[in-house]
Amino acid sequence: MKVIGEKSIASFVKILLDIIFISGIGVLISLPVSVKWYLMRIYGMREQNNYYYLVALLAVTGFFALGILREIRKIFMTLNGRDPFVVQNVKSLNRMGIFSFVIAFFYVMKIFILNSFFTIVICMVFVIAGLFSIILAEVFRQAVEVKMENDYTI
Repeated sequence: MKVIGEKSIASFVKILLDIIFISGIGVLISLPVSVKWYLMRIYGMREQNNYYYLVALLAVTGFFALGILREIRKIFMTLNGRDPFVVQNVKSLNRMGIFSFVIAFFYVMKIFILNSFFTIVICMVFVIAGLFSIILAEVFRQAVEVKMENDYTI
C-alpha cells in the first residue's frame, strides 16, 4: 500500500482526521451538558462550583485543539498532493506550536485551581508538542528554501 498520494495511508489518515474534526465540533457544542453530567456522575450534587470553570477551560482549549486538527488536515492535503514542502505547511506547523503552548498555558493555570495528575500530563504533552511543531516548522522552512533553489536552477 502506498504511503502518500491518492488511495494511500495518508488519504486514510486524512479521512480519519475529518471524522475526528467533526466529532470534536460536536463535543465542543455539547460541553455544557456533558460537563454537568460528568460532575453529577463523579461527584454527585457537591462540587458544582467548578462547573463554569471547567466548561470555559474545556471550551477554550477545545477550540485551540480544533485549530491544531485543522492545521494537520491542511498538511495532509499537501501531502496527498505530493507537495509537502511549501510555505503553507511551515505556517501551519508554527500555528500548531503556538496553539499547543496556549493549551499548555491554560492547563498550567488549572494546576493552581483544580489539579490532577492528568492535568500535569496534559501540560507536558502540549509543551512537547509545541516544541516539536516549532522545530519541525524550521526543518520544513529550510526544506522549502532548498526546494525553491532547486526549482530555480532547473
